[in-house]
Amino acid sequence: MTHELKAETDQSDGPRAMSQWLLTQRTRAHYEQFPFIQGGALRIQAWARRLQTNLPELIPGTAVLDVGCGSGEVAAACRSLSLEVCAVDLTAVAVTATHALNVPVCQGDALHLPFLDHSVDHVVAIGVLHHTPDCAQALSEAARVSRCTVIVLLYSKYTPYHLLYALAHPLRRRVDVSWLERVPKSMLLLARLSARMLTGQTLDDDQLRRVIADQFWTPQASFHTRREVVRWAGTLGLRLVRRRRHLGYSGLYVLQHLDAP
Repeated sequence: MTHELKAETDQSDGPRAMSQWLLTQRTRAHYEQFPFIQGGALRIQAWARRLQTNLPELIPGTAVLDVGCGSGEVAAACRSLSLEVCAVDLTAVAVTATHALNVPVCQGDALHLPFLDHSVDHVVAIGVLHHTPDCAQALSEAARVSRCTVIVLLYSKYTPYHLLYALAHPLRRRVDVSWLERVPKSMLLLARLSARMLTGQTLDDDQLRRVIADQFWTPQASFHTRREVVRWAGTLGLRLVRRRRHLGYSGLYVLQHLDAP
């Protein structure tokens, strides 16, 4: 597909913009140090089955942008379903991993996507927008660049994970994430069992540390209700087609443009 990139525009130099920029830089540094896990061919196949089963909107031949592509495996799953896919991520390490899977990818910020208005049919953002400084703005950007559908997985309020993340706040303040590099292997056993339940993968020590860093030390994680997401969608000319709950931590929202072709 032809990637319609938008020239980066000057951003406001006000306090809010500076705060967002600083948080974005912290998030970038965090995920450069602890990239998202990679599951290889089995994870790509698993995502292809999920997408095909749950998202009939992703019709072969339509154009998909994967925002916050991480390991690139969701984008690779889209490509395996004959979708015209490209990807964008905040970190260089994610761009390298995605490029290795032969997926067109560029480095960019979800709050300021480097793509033209309505340049793709669908935007997919799996577990990403809640890590941005402003989830509503990130959703607005996804709506801007898409023509038909925005598919997002967001952390949900009032879930067990929401409680765990809140309880871990004192830990994040007192203990630097680099501690994970020194944690004894014996302490990773319980975390490995939990990760197996969440991801369906048996993770090695390095990938397990990445999961823990993502779940408990990420610089930014926001949690959202269905009502909040539907309200945002309404202001953007989107409607909720369906929502699929993921037990204990998140919800998958399929949002469609009201004037979708």
